[in-house]
Amino acid sequence: MKWGIAVVEILVGILLFVVLLVACSVLVSEYLFKMIIYRQKKSSCQKDIDAVASWYRHYPIAKTGRLWLENMPYINVYIKSFDGLRLYGALLESEKFSDKIIICVHGFTGSGKKDFASLARTYYLNGYNVLLVDNRAHGQSEGKYVGFGVLDRLDLRNWVKYTVNRFGSNIKIFLHGISMGGATVLMASSIMPKNVRGIIADCGFTSVDEIFEYVLKRDYHLPRFPIIYLTNIMSKIRAGYGYKDVNTTAEIARSDIPILFIHGENDEFVPLWMTMKNYSHCKAYKELFIVRESEHAESHYIDKKGYERRILTFIEKISK
Repeated sequence: MKWGIAVVEILVGILLFVVLLVACSVLVSEYLFKMIIYRQKKSSCQKDIDAVASWYRHYPIAKTGRLWLENMPYINVYIKSFDGLRLYGALLESEKFSDKIIICVHGFTGSGKKDFASLARTYYLNGYNVLLVDNRAHGQSEGKYVGFGVLDRLDLRNWVKYTVNRFGSNIKIFLHGISMGGATVLMASSIMPKNVRGIIADCGFTSVDEIFEYVLKRDYHLPRFPIIYLTNIMSKIRAGYGYKDVNTTAEIARSDIPILFIHGENDEFVPLWMTMKNYSHCKAYKELFIVRESEHAESHYIDKKGYERRILTFIEKISK
């Protein structure tokens, strides 16, 4: 009899432990989902810069670019997303006629005008039209959930359609994305029309699934199971997409658009191996630019001259 009671107590203890473990996993998953997928609250200008503390040292340079941009006669433009969201963009039209435009796609927690002000100046002064878009759930665009490239690539296709309608069917379009934006332009590479002549992907990840697993282990020291699985279910139900719905490398392999891959040698937020993996899957014309001593999303600031030379030369080369 005592033996039977002991067995029951052990089973009850195991059951309680399992229930507690499941409850804790759900709570942690809910917390991480809200931290990552939900639209982030407004914060200070510096905190709105991409998610790496080392980037803050470049804020004075970025601020100079933003002040330049705010004094430029950019046009506020809007489109509707495939699911009815109002998306915002800032359009800089070249003073002289240009048949080329650069569509710039920012990173997580950023916006077009914040992340791309300095590069917008470079492009504009070299005679290009420039369109700085705000991804869904960022900046002045509507949206409750961050798309992490999976939904943003469809929004980007609508921005390309808008550009063709505005500038005409002969417009040559180039996509430039950084971090999450880098992944977005790569994910979109397989669904772009012929007007898109080239892509510049700076520190883009390989897939939502892989970058979330990497960040989960690096920042929270947690295993893949069950957090990734639980947050993936939450994302499918609430945000409308799963982490494996679109794979960056698979989309690259299906595209024939030339790509310039850029990455910082010391990037620990999106590791260098992700760009190397993306690069290896590209079957189109491709170039690779690794910036020494650069961490995440700071390559343009670490090697400004080299970075600008590579992007401008790449665009001119594939425009011919």
